Amino acid sequence: MAVIIQLLGRPGILREHGRDDRPRGRKAWSLLAVLALSDRPVSRHALGRMLFPQADDAPAALRWVLSELRRGLRPDAVIGGDPVRLELAPGTVVDARQVLSGQVATGGETGELLAGLTLPDCPEFELWLANQRERVALATQATMRAAVGTELGAGRPTEAVRLARLLVQAAPLDERHHVLLVKALAAAGDRRSARAAAVACARLFAEELGIQPSPRVREAARAPAGGLTLLPDGRRLTARLEIETGKAVAAAGAVADGLERLRLAVKLADDLGDPVVQGEANVALGLTTVHTVALTDPDGVAALRLARDLSRATGDRATAATAWRELGFVATGARRGAGAVLRQARELADGDDAKLAATLCVEAIALLDSGRFDAAVRRLNRSIELADSAGEPRKAALALTQRARAYLAAGDPAEARADVERAAALVADQRWNAFLPFVLAVSAELDLLENRFDAAGEQLATAWTSAVQLADPCWLAITGRGLGLLAARQGDPAGAIQWLDSAYHRTDHLPPQVCRWIDAATIDTICEVATTYRLPRAAASVAELAALAEHARMPQYAARARAFQHRLNL
Repeated sequence: MAVIIQLLGRPGILREHGRDDRPRGRKAWSLLAVLALSDRPVSRHALGRMLFPQADDAPAALRWVLSELRRGLRPDAVIGGDPVRLELAPGTVVDARQVLSGQVATGGETGELLAGLTLPDCPEFELWLANQRERVALATQATMRAAVGTELGAGRPTEAVRLARLLVQAAPLDERHHVLLVKALAAAGDRRSARAAAVACARLFAEELGIQPSPRVREAARAPAGGLTLLPDGRRLTARLEIETGKAVAAAGAVADGLERLRLAVKLADDLGDPVVQGEANVALGLTTVHTVALTDPDGVAALRLARDLSRATGDRATAATAWRELGFVATGARRGAGAVLRQARELADGDDAKLAATLCVEAIALLDSGRFDAAVRRLNRSIELADSAGEPRKAALALTQRARAYLAAGDPAEARADVERAAALVADQRWNAFLPFVLAVSAELDLLENRFDAAGEQLATAWTSAVQLADPCWLAITGRGLGLLAARQGDPAGAIQWLDSAYHRTDHLPPQVCRWIDAATIDTICEVATTYRLPRAAASVAELAALAEHARMPQYAARARAFQHRLNL
């Protein structure tokens, strides 16, 4: 029998002889959760800061909890070292890890991560726990969505209905869950209940969101009874379920796990030999990679190009529109010619409000980077309108945050504040952890403009913690720049430069890891600090900003470089 370390619901260890509540103590279980769910070993210093922020001797307190943890885990896991590493014995599993990798938890527990546990005197841990609880909840929902598809495909609609009802209860404003419930009821032959579920969804969305769900909810009620039509071995369904699960897990913040699921989806699609599914899997993998690993990651770009070529051969306009748009995003971020690519993406997206909204947002980013703020805002206005009409809150949040950035650059903080507050509400409602740091960083910059240093610091601390957990180079750079701005505004130029240097990517002739506008904004802030405090590096930093602005064709930053040079000449 496998030994199950249960972090979901009431924590405990399920061994052959039964349930064991050891190790004892909230700090011991908190420490175990941190080690079990971190992508890499964690330093003792970081653990002491997180779990014993007010202790007179944090290292000693940590050693005591580690000792208790070792006693409780022995012989099923080994823990120790610096950084501290958790090594599971063969046959030992952690239920929360299983869920984050897209599996059903072995112990059958589906409760909240460390249910009921709080450490009010440990704010950094509380922030970490809240983020991880959302990750686990979203991953659980993704796994259950996949299970609904499996049950329908296997001709077991009754079980599919039960799971779909649980999904609607867990996240009632997620349209996908209502579609699955309506489809499952129709597959079970209960068309009256299917129609009633569709009406209930429309009423809920009208009351809570002020919009109607997309036609997919009503159309699901007309799905043929008897489940889905599959290949004899169900491989097509399996591949597509891996795609959905991978995207959901990555969006929840478990990027490494999500990418692993998407790579598996690509392998399944390749084994299947269906070019349509191969295109779908590759576009999902490529999109996730260039948005989370690195803008110009070779594997991500290659996957997008393959998806583009496959969709061209099969006539799959939906996949083609996404592939062309994301290749346009890479070109836009790297400040290469993206016009022709985005025109093709827009043509393919015609008639699909959601895809057109996303394409217009990328076009707006290109205009923003060129200093054409009014034109960018017009594109973003239309993008937000289309995203709202298509019932795509994440696309709306992305466009709203970019429009807030445009208003900030144009000197209109009031409009920027309205947009970023709505974006934050949408991100919270969608539990879109992978996008949260950007929204918080923009909001914090508005706080800095209003001299609200404490509020800015709180938002940047949350953003930084999330960015570190995501290991997203764009969010690390944007948040690092924000922390540098905060330090500068508080009169600490040395601290500001330390943050800004860590955020800035000197690419020279290498492909950029992050969007060039992020680098330009960061070196611009370095110039602001260096020229204000007359630091020895000021002239070199200004020259670097001027060179980047010229190379990346960013006239607004070229003008900033000239203004900084004029300041130095005074």
